[in-house]
Amino acid sequence: MSQVRFGKLLEPCAIGTMQVKNRVVMPPMGTWFATDGGFVSQRLIDYHEARAKGGVGLIIIEVTTPSLKCQSPGQLTLGADGYIPGFRRLADTVHQYGTRIVVQLQHSGIEARCGQRIQVAPSPVIVPSTLNVPPGKVPHELTVEEIETIIQWFVSASVRAREAGLDGVEIHAAHSYLLASFLSSTSNRRNDKYGGTVENKARFMTETLQEIRKKVGVDYPVWPRINALEWGRENGITIDETRKVVQLAEKAGASAINVSGLGVGHYITTCPITDTPGILLPAAAEVKKVVHVPVIVAGRLDAELGEKALQEGQADFIAIGRRIYAEPEYVNKVAANKLDDINYCIGCMECIERLGLSARGGVCVTNPATGREREYQIYPADKKKKVVVVGSGPAGLKAAQITALRGHQVILMEKSSRLGGKLNIAAVPPHKEDIIPWKEYLVRQMNKNGVQVMLNTTATAESIAGYHPDAVIVATGSDPAVPKLTGIENANAVTAEDVLSGTANTGENVLVIGGGMVGCETAYFLAEQGKKVTVVEVLKEIAADVLPRVKRRLLDGLAKNKVTIITGAVCSTITKNSLYVAFDGKEQAVTFDTVVLAAGYKINDALFRQIEGKFSEVYCIGDAFQTRRILDATNEGYRIALSL
Repeated sequence: MSQVRFGKLLEPCAIGTMQVKNRVVMPPMGTWFATDGGFVSQRLIDYHEARAKGGVGLIIIEVTTPSLKCQSPGQLTLGADGYIPGFRRLADTVHQYGTRIVVQLQHSGIEARCGQRIQVAPSPVIVPSTLNVPPGKVPHELTVEEIETIIQWFVSASVRAREAGLDGVEIHAAHSYLLASFLSSTSNRRNDKYGGTVENKARFMTETLQEIRKKVGVDYPVWPRINALEWGRENGITIDETRKVVQLAEKAGASAINVSGLGVGHYITTCPITDTPGILLPAAAEVKKVVHVPVIVAGRLDAELGEKALQEGQADFIAIGRRIYAEPEYVNKVAANKLDDINYCIGCMECIERLGLSARGGVCVTNPATGREREYQIYPADKKKKVVVVGSGPAGLKAAQITALRGHQVILMEKSSRLGGKLNIAAVPPHKEDIIPWKEYLVRQMNKNGVQVMLNTTATAESIAGYHPDAVIVATGSDPAVPKLTGIENANAVTAEDVLSGTANTGENVLVIGGGMVGCETAYFLAEQGKKVTVVEVLKEIAADVLPRVKRRLLDGLAKNKVTIITGAVCSTITKNSLYVAFDGKEQAVTFDTVVLAAGYKINDALFRQIEGKFSEVYCIGDAFQTRRILDATNEGYRIALSL
């Protein structure tokens, strides 16, 4: 049935002479899994092997520099012959599964983040850019001679890619990287042969393609990834320009066109990480009308939307990125009609946001094994145990799932009437709805893997003992913290959790105490209902615990809904309908119909303290151990399950 349902997606296709077993492409996604110096690591090979084994037709390796002179920390490179053996091992591994693999070559341009390394661009102008670029830094304008040198870097790296056994090369001319900046009138103000007309602005890219083609031959696949559109930039790339650019690329020897896009400013979450599935499909369709080579398109696509796009002739290959990042077996499960068994991407952007924040490189909230494929393999347990898991939030559900997959007998105790814990309320604020299908997937896994689920059951030392467990995993979560304010017991107060769970209503004039992630998301949720909302935060900034891209989207939502923000506030006394707040050197009363308490959470480890030492193995995980993020909860649940 699935073969028919996804007939176009799963059928073989070709890019030039390269035969691909299906039309699913894993696009280049930064992982920073390279070793020091930019060599291919075993970790990177394991990561790609899992996705090749999972059925992907074509893998495009993440941004790889063509020269050591433009390499960023943690970034792969093909800037010298010494890097060829690592890429050859990677190619050989992926080829075992019939998957093709190409490398994306990239020069960061204004996005360079190598300490004091000079950022380079077509013109010495500051343009709206992504969050990676320090504000106010004027880039160096490349000379013609420097451009010619960089082109030769791409040529040499492409020759090395072919020698390493890689199946092709993609030239990164998208997002805000160097070749893309030449294509955009926002950043390209030149009046020489590399600026002005569309043909001139595309010259850097077309000369790069032509020079590579001279060295690798006519049969070796080479193509560019381009921005079909730019959002949030004055004089940004238009679809009319793109129609001309892609024809020039084809004429220069491109074997395909990979369609992407760029959003900056408050459009930062539009592309390439989009909140709107399929946002690039109309642009890809326009590209396909004017070229004769295959068109690849990305943009939060899944199997259903990809199949529809293929059937309608909008593209030839469907790039499915974060979903395959979260579920290596995505294609195999689609082909086997096991859609209910696909682990979900929740669109949280942690995989991107944390690249520069952790030595671990990329992470996945819903799949802790991403980037740890070898370390986190699920093996059958040597000795089968009876395991009681208390609590069904992300930590408890993940622990129960992996424990059961290893062959243990699992009893899951949940005090409420439904599974999911705080996932049920985390999915309520705007832009968080993708949490719901992931939670439902986890719930399905309980039944699928034989977990005995006990709802409406408050666990005690005695009730747990009645199961005679070999191990107990306590994942009882956390409780809302109540701020220490004089008069709080008399205020018309509810918690953010009460609001998001639907157990408490608010008046029209709402005051939220706490401007962290929970407070801001709750304020956004209430403001979308037309409430007049004020947020009071003791720190100098709100949403300080929110990662940059998500924070930008959140702050935009608050601004759009005219939410009043008070920062650097010292709260003293609260009455039934007024809070006395000192800020900007003065104190004033902020009135409200309802005050929402969003001052954080405190661990709920009472059960753990009661049973610690009473059973041979007792573990405390998730918020019950320390209040943090879903990422930490799922990782702990997974790790503890592997240790049993």
